This record gives sequence, C-alpha cells and structure tokens, in this order.
Amino acid sequence: MASNKARKASKPRPSFGSRVRRQVRRQRGWLWFAGSVAVIVGAVIYFADPFSTPTATEADGSKVETGVIKTDGASPRERRPAPNFVLADYEGRAVRLSDYRGKTVLLNFWATWCTTCEAEMPDMQRLAEENPDDFVVLAVNQAESRGRAQSWSDARGLTALKFVLDTDEEVTNAYKLPSGLPHSFFIDEHGIVRVVKHGGMRYGEMKQLLQETRVAASSAGQ
Repeated sequence: MASNKARKASKPRPSFGSRVRRQVRRQRGWLWFAGSVAVIVGAVIYFADPFSTPTATEADGSKVETGVIKTDGASPRERRPAPNFVLADYEGRAVRLSDYRGKTVLLNFWATWCTTCEAEMPDMQRLAEENPDDFVVLAVNQAESRGRAQSWSDARGLTALKFVLDTDEEVTNAYKLPSGLPHSFFIDEHGIVRVVKHGGMRYGEMKQLLQETRVAASSAGQ
C-alpha cells in the first residue's frame, strides 16, 4: 500500500502547456460557437449597415436621405400644412408627399401585423381605382423591412396604392401618432390637412371624407 502511495505521489504534474491544451479541447465547442456568432454579426453589420441613414434614389440616379423635409408652419393638424417628407418606395425610388400637390392624398400609416389595416385597405384600393386622376393613397409602412411589407401587399393585390417605407419612423414621429395603427390623414390638393382619422375606416366613410376634403379645398381657393 505504501509503495502504491509513493508511486502516486511521485507522478509528475502536467506541464502548463499540457494543461492549456486540455482546457482548449474542453472548450473547443464553445469557442467554435462564439466564433460563428461573431462572424454572423459582423456580416450583418457589414452588409445591412444598420447604423446608416436610409436613402432613396432620385430620378437622376443621385441619392437623398429619407425623412422629414422641414417646412415652416407644418403640423399634422387640421387646417395646417402637412409635414412634407421623402421616403423610398419598394424599388428604392424617392417619393415626396409634395409630389402629389394638385391631388387629394389619403396618407395612411400601417404595418403588416395590423389586422385593422388589412381590413380597410381593400376599400382604399376601391376608392383609388374609382378616382384615378385626382386622388392617391400614399401608404406608409411603419418600421418594417421592404421584403416583409412588399410580400404582404403583393399577396393582397393592392396595386392601386402607393407604398413607401418609414424604416426608422422619422416620419411617423413627425406626425405625432398615438399608439396603435392605422392612422390616416386626408390632405387636400394644396397640401393642407383637412381630416385626421385614428383607427380603421370602411368604404362609405372614406368616400365621405374624400368629398369633405375636396369641398374644403374648393372653399379655401375661392
């Protein structure tokens, strides 16, 4: 017994290098996982560049930063100029609210998760199809990716609506929207907010508010 204990006591201690190699082998799976995560995160940052300012492409090919265009006196309230902005459509092209001056605009804020938005958009489609010359539905998607928003709207055949993306919610914040969706603004041909509507609408109400907006614009022009 004493001899066995002596042999055990005299066994040489593993070298520092051996201990390190043994620890590395034990942690190899964790190190591989951590390295893979680092590579994926790096790729997302490099290709998606989440810290960059969103841009849109002008007709001449130049780039413009999206967001609110500062205008004196603009406010998302009735009888005030609607805050102007530039956002990208599904193709990345620059779209400004002021592009539709001379037409009545139904400015609608929506998202794919909003069931009320889904319920009212077919009626917006109908109204836009019935008034192709002097009316446009400008549908602002709130904080979702282009792929998600476009797949959703394409699947529902909403071809008469003009869709743009407010990915960083700068325009949403400028319009001072309460929580929840949808929110709509009827803006007359002069760029003046005539009706503010929080919550969903159906066709009859939309048609009536469109008519009221036109009458208000006509009266202001006299």
